[in-house]
Amino acid sequence: MTPPRDETQTLSTRDAFRRVFPGVMVAMFLAAADQTILATALPAIAAALGGLAELSWVVTAYLLAAAIAAPIYGRVGDYFGRRRMLLVALGIFAAASAFCAVATSLPMLIVGRALQGLGGGGLMTLAQAMIGEHISPRERGRYQGYFAGMFAVASTFGPVIGGYLTEHLTWRAVFVVNLPLALVAVLLALRLPPSPRMQDTKFRLDATGIVLFCLSTFALLWGLSSFGHGDALRASLQLAAVAGALIGLATLVWWELRVPMPIIPVRLLAQPLILRGDVVVMSFAGAFFPLVLYLPLYLQLGRGFGIGTSGLLLLPITFSMVTGAIWTGRRVSKFGTPWRYPIQGLSLTAACMVTLAILLPWLPVPAVVGLGMAAGLGVGHVMPACQVSIQSAAGREALGAAVGSISLSRSIGGALGTALVGAVLFAALGHDRDVYAAVDRAVNLGVAALSDAQRATLAAQLDTAFRAAFAAVAVIAGGGALMATRVPRQAI
Repeated sequence: MTPPRDETQTLSTRDAFRRVFPGVMVAMFLAAADQTILATALPAIAAALGGLAELSWVVTAYLLAAAIAAPIYGRVGDYFGRRRMLLVALGIFAAASAFCAVATSLPMLIVGRALQGLGGGGLMTLAQAMIGEHISPRERGRYQGYFAGMFAVASTFGPVIGGYLTEHLTWRAVFVVNLPLALVAVLLALRLPPSPRMQDTKFRLDATGIVLFCLSTFALLWGLSSFGHGDALRASLQLAAVAGALIGLATLVWWELRVPMPIIPVRLLAQPLILRGDVVVMSFAGAFFPLVLYLPLYLQLGRGFGIGTSGLLLLPITFSMVTGAIWTGRRVSKFGTPWRYPIQGLSLTAACMVTLAILLPWLPVPAVVGLGMAAGLGVGHVMPACQVSIQSAAGREALGAAVGSISLSRSIGGALGTALVGAVLFAALGHDRDVYAAVDRAVNLGVAALSDAQRATLAAQLDTAFRAAFAAVAVIAGGGALMATRVPRQAI
């Protein structure tokens, strides 16, 4: 195995910024934006392709595939070079974007989104690993703050870009725009310094682990996301899927402890700091993605805003998230004590979402956006601290596996959070045909096309449903804050 680089080989801060950051910035922007870019385009997609109840799978498919891909790229990048694998991930991502742009049905689009996730999961993992590879541990806090800021900008500008393209062109343009951006990312990636490769150990792909992980995770997400809109038979199938998923995940842990090159770094997760830190990352993503995805949908259906306007109202949330991320990154680099910030941040997010859940029907739009800003500031505290702490605990030899575990946790957390909050939302809507007819009409033609009676019925039902959804986000964020208090303290 190629020996790890010592600190004298680490790039200076200026050289790292000049050579590494631009090369991975566009790749990370693509991966992060594509996780949320469809938020404001979802009603238009439902109108064109149908399937409102299954629409969350357009987002969940991407997150699930990214979760599957993240540890694979982390492991393969250690062996074959991260720059080379970044180019492979960009190629998959661009080809899948073209496939999504020509989708003629919702199942076809979901398949395309899953293929996009297989590329996008690599973009995020490899970008983070390259920063860890070239920058000293103490300086990583500042850079992870920049990356968390980029993640926040991309994730929240995603709905803005998606809304603008959908409103002025078509929802298919949301995917076409990825092609020139992917080309720019390829050109910048070619400028990255070569990554070291492991040459003394033969690479073996853990195919059994991949299959167990894919089947178990898919079954778990399908079982959780489908609650709230199905008959008794489907409910039984959902329970069976969740039970089977839990058995499959237990089998996966047993298997991964017995293979020399596991795709899921189970042995690494035996360290309490890494395991609990990854759970905090899952909670962050489980709160963040539903907030960014469902808040624009509420503003469209519940408050009557247009696609573009609902996306623009997310910009203050973006600003607050970037501010929180950059501030946290600088504080971590200065003081080397990361874990106080996720506790504070997720507690703030939980408090804001509880307030929304209680007062939503009576709050004016500026107050809703203001609480969203405060919640965004809270989640901005999480990733810089988690990235730096987990990478430092893993060490350089396990850097790829550690970054893969973080990306896996973020993707799984986002997929689970989106599925769970979506299930709560549809369960709260109930099974009233008149309500669903009003929702379908609002999605297809806009709230203005509804009669006064339909509008009143829909507003009351949507307020109830979204209050339940925001309460679910509060529970996820609060659980993350509680777990952050249990992470072992370790100075950087």
